[in-house]
Amino acid sequence: MMQGLRAACRAPMCLLAAAAVLLPGCHWDSFIDPSIVGRWEKTPTVVPILEQLAPIESDGGALVEYTDVSVEDLQVQTESYAISPGDQIRLEVWDVVIQGQPEQYERVVDQNGYIEVPQLGRVFVSGLTEDEATDLLKRRFGQFVADPLVSVVIVTRRAQSFNLTGAVAAPGRYQIPSSDYRLLEALIAGGGVDPNIVDYVHVIRQVPLSDSISPNEPEYPSRSDDGEQTPLSEPAGGEDLIDIINDLTGEDGSDGGSDQENGPGGISPAVLGGSIGLVQPGEDSPEPVIDLIEDETTPATPSVAPKAAAAKGGGRWLFLNGQWVRGYPEDDAAKPRRGGGSSGASQEKPLVTQRVIRVPVKPLLAGDARYNLVVRPGDVIMVPNPEQGNVYLGGQFARPGVYQIPAVGRLTLTRAVTAAGGLAGIAIPERVDLTRMVGPDRQATIMLDLRAIEEGTQPDVFLKPDDRVNIGTNFWALPLAVVRNGFRTSYGFGFLLDRNFGNDVFGAPPTNFSR
Repeated sequence: MMQGLRAACRAPMCLLAAAAVLLPGCHWDSFIDPSIVGRWEKTPTVVPILEQLAPIESDGGALVEYTDVSVEDLQVQTESYAISPGDQIRLEVWDVVIQGQPEQYERVVDQNGYIEVPQLGRVFVSGLTEDEATDLLKRRFGQFVADPLVSVVIVTRRAQSFNLTGAVAAPGRYQIPSSDYRLLEALIAGGGVDPNIVDYVHVIRQVPLSDSISPNEPEYPSRSDDGEQTPLSEPAGGEDLIDIINDLTGEDGSDGGSDQENGPGGISPAVLGGSIGLVQPGEDSPEPVIDLIEDETTPATPSVAPKAAAAKGGGRWLFLNGQWVRGYPEDDAAKPRRGGGSSGASQEKPLVTQRVIRVPVKPLLAGDARYNLVVRPGDVIMVPNPEQGNVYLGGQFARPGVYQIPAVGRLTLTRAVTAAGGLAGIAIPERVDLTRMVGPDRQATIMLDLRAIEEGTQPDVFLKPDDRVNIGTNFWALPLAVVRNGFRTSYGFGFLLDRNFGNDVFGAPPTNFSR
């Protein structure tokens, strides 16, 4: 009998000894405990962390496409500054009012590119350099004084500036002192950035898309005394609207014919009333398809109507006082010039788009010259503020509650679980619901697999403000927890008798001692 009992006890003891030898070599996550998660593999793995959950989040074109720093961004561009709206200009003119005495005028370029000059009226100067503006005013003052002496100085260069905003000590508008002004200098001027809080700096740059930057654009020299300009080179190819109208009217550029034969500007009456939709003189012009906003400050008629422009084939077609004429909006100063300069109030503004350059902060502050780009006029340097807000952890967490997104570093799902003390004993890692705001009044929920994320087979997720994480359980989780607790050595199915229950079992300790 005793031998049979010993044999029966010997078999379990052998199994326990074998388990004690073999179990250390196994990579078991837990002992019948599904809430224990991790990888614990010898092979390393690399997985991404998702910024956006595509099944529930849609960018809708709202996300910005970032670009890296290019070689062109590091090159210095030396160009003469062109006058822009908002610039302050100092004019000095001699011998106009009093012989041998200068007259000084401080003027600010208005939003349409004009300045008000005594004896001349409104003069369009936007897009001109100091030398070009000086030459223009010399020609205009030449009708009053022979060989006038004119000086133009740009006092405040509003367009020669950039804007700094975001997580900096001193945001605002700053002037660009030199053409080699770099991003690191701009950040230092604003008080610097903290690399522990800011990972990237965004440079928002305007990129022109108009034909003024096209390599096929004709180049124009400086204006002559008579105010005429001749292109140095013609465009490489293609026909514009003027060429088409010339073909329709039979005009070769030498003589457009009389106004009685061909109508105003050399256009035949058939063309004026034909399919191209031009209006004949004397007829009421039809209502425009799009409502046009007329600037009250813009002159209703041009101050100079160059008739020679129609004969020479210059200028462009303008609808003035019920007639189509060929010329320029105001005078010779309104002719187009190279470099994107405006040609007066009636010239179309150049089309532009924007490019967002993302610059990493740590290598920039470490002195990596590949990221220290040149600051261009009009740049907006944005230092993003760290995300602020709360995430809500509920369900089978060890410490559920409301947690604040840290100012340093970023919060992921696995880091949030660690911050909450891990999973509760009856948690099922495969049942994790993430609820995220996808609109001002909408939220979406998606189920994630925390076990797969911890094992490195699925990517982790960055949490955003107002995210809610709910970890669930199932039917078998509680029975498994009861079984696990039954095998604990301190309590469970057994009973631990300690000093807290000593008085109940053995009675009160003796109080009388005899010596």
